[in-house]
Amino acid sequence: MTKFVAMYLRVSTFDQAHNGYGLGDQEVQCRKYIDLYFPNDEVRIYKDDGYSAKNLSRPEMSRMLQDVYKGKIHTVVAFKLDRLTRSVIDTYKLIKTVMEYDCSLVAVVDRIDISSANGRMLVGILSVISQWEREVISERTVAGLEQMVRSGKYPYGGRDPFGWTRDKNVLKIVPEEADIIKDMTQKYVYEGYGIDDLRIYLEKTYGMKKKWYFIRNCLINKRNIGIFEFRGVEYDDVVPAIIDKDLYDKAVEKAMHRNVSMPHQEMYLFHGMVHCKCGKRCDHVSTVKTKNKYRHTYYYWCPKCNKRVNQDKLFNQIVIPLGLHINSNKTSEQLKKLEDDLLFFKDRRSQILDDYINANIDVTTYDLSMKKVKKMIFDIGKKIKEFDESGIRQLIYADRVTKRKLIQTHISYITYDFELGDVTNIVYKTKK
Repeated sequence: MTKFVAMYLRVSTFDQAHNGYGLGDQEVQCRKYIDLYFPNDEVRIYKDDGYSAKNLSRPEMSRMLQDVYKGKIHTVVAFKLDRLTRSVIDTYKLIKTVMEYDCSLVAVVDRIDISSANGRMLVGILSVISQWEREVISERTVAGLEQMVRSGKYPYGGRDPFGWTRDKNVLKIVPEEADIIKDMTQKYVYEGYGIDDLRIYLEKTYGMKKKWYFIRNCLINKRNIGIFEFRGVEYDDVVPAIIDKDLYDKAVEKAMHRNVSMPHQEMYLFHGMVHCKCGKRCDHVSTVKTKNKYRHTYYYWCPKCNKRVNQDKLFNQIVIPLGLHINSNKTSEQLKKLEDDLLFFKDRRSQILDDYINANIDVTTYDLSMKKVKKMIFDIGKKIKEFDESGIRQLIYADRVTKRKLIQTHISYITYDFELGDVTNIVYKTKK
């Protein structure tokens, strides 16, 4: 199989607006390099338009890595290192991956080629700087928002919170909406209304069609009593209160007793284990679509942040680490033998190189021997990868009951960051 050159291009909205190197500019520079060093090789382009480099979860990056795994690519060429990733950990993962599959990596502007030790060292240095730059920008943004909050201003853009409106980032009560919140809370606390009762009541009385989680958030949000939470700190001069604390406390107490019925509970693969980064445990939420057929969609919702994540998305994010975790708990003589064989042939590869350097073998013998050894290393590495993925395949193709059992057996706690849209921590259950 003839290998080809992979050209990787990426821009985010911020890059396009501020850095001035779009996809077209990147491609021109990469083409110049390829035309100089690989003029006769096939070139395939992988282009992620509008994706951040905070991790490697990008469509074209994933497709390119799959081609690396299949041994189709001999060199990955990118405009700059930060087009590939801005994470130090992901940088080293990427280097390790391409080297394992006999592939090189080049960053044109940074003048980096990982085929040399100096190139790999420079990658590490630039990657640390790139991640530092991204984190500094994030810290400055947060610091600016914190300053707004300390000045009594509402820091978020977008839609105004129900019950208030903004005047130059200062919240003011909307009397009509505040009356609805008071009305809902009183009926919930004193007249025995449930969430679904309030949903019907709002539609009939005020013409408002609202989901149950919107109603619940209106009842228990601390903004109602004049408390605004930002990054774990409570401020009492950002939002004017709508209801008194006694009524609010009673609403919260009643809301905390809401439980999911056992039959419905079984549909949630991650029942009781999903927590928001803010520290709150996520509630269960579901929607029903009946356009084509009756179908539930399941979510995990943070009542504090008023954000939710689809269960299918959450599963897709944990399937690889959980699959590898399940597989790592298995003992296998087959895997041990493969790993021993891999070490043997890697040592053999070094020995062949030493023999050639010391003139113990001629160039023909060197080429034939090295070709055979590299093929053995590639084939064994492929088998190990397939073995490692057996736990992943077990999860992907399992039915819902089996998936839930495996998740509940191995995982005790998941942290989800709604700002990043990603799982940031998985705590596994320890063996008894």
